Amino acid sequence: MIRLLLGLLLLAAGLEAGAVQIVEAVDGQSIAVKLSSRDWNRLGMADGNRIEVVRGPEERFQSQEDAARGQVYVRPLGGPSSFSLFVTDAAGATYTLLVAPTDMPAETVLIRPRNSTLAPPETHAGASVPHVARIKALMRSLATDAVPEGYGADLARREVPLWREARLVRTARYQGELAGEVYELTNVSVDEMRLDEREFGALAGNILAVAIARHALPPGGTTRVYLVREAR
Repeated sequence: MIRLLLGLLLLAAGLEAGAVQIVEAVDGQSIAVKLSSRDWNRLGMADGNRIEVVRGPEERFQSQEDAARGQVYVRPLGGPSSFSLFVTDAAGATYTLLVAPTDMPAETVLIRPRNSTLAPPETHAGASVPHVARIKALMRSLATDAVPEGYGADLARREVPLWREARLVRTARYQGELAGEVYELTNVSVDEMRLDEREFGALAGNILAVAIARHALPPGGTTRVYLVREAR
């Protein structure tokens, strides 16, 4: 079996170990979400679309646009009371988020339009894309917390045995024409840990690609690890 070791674009600073909320939305209806009141939170579209603009009461939030990814980072201001944000995507649909500022780590919120349809893997246009290109596209989706089109998502957290010096938790698994997995790895030793993609072959077979966000971890440091496998 060919094992591909792919490089990975750096993730946004401060959101590496954050949680992910995937919310189904309908244009014109409100969706309740929790955002960190002390950190920057990321808003994105789960269907791969781009966010064009985020509006709301100026005294209640700060925002920073990530034009390259079509995402927006927001941080609530002004206390714990709820307020509304209006998120407009590139297709012109506007989604209302009823934000509850909460004392918790940074959050990623991915908006999935309820009326969007996902083609099954065998009929999806990506089936004709060369194998390596499909692997890279899936890896890119994993790195940006986007739900790959045509894939089902399992967001249950599960600890996976690896090494005595590390704690490894699978935070997401996506199943389609390939399988993509996202892990959170923490250095629980007293020494710096240096990571190499080849070390993750112990996580079972059929691994096609591995990418690590941070290759050097101080004691207590955390990174994300991304795996692409053959579909089971």
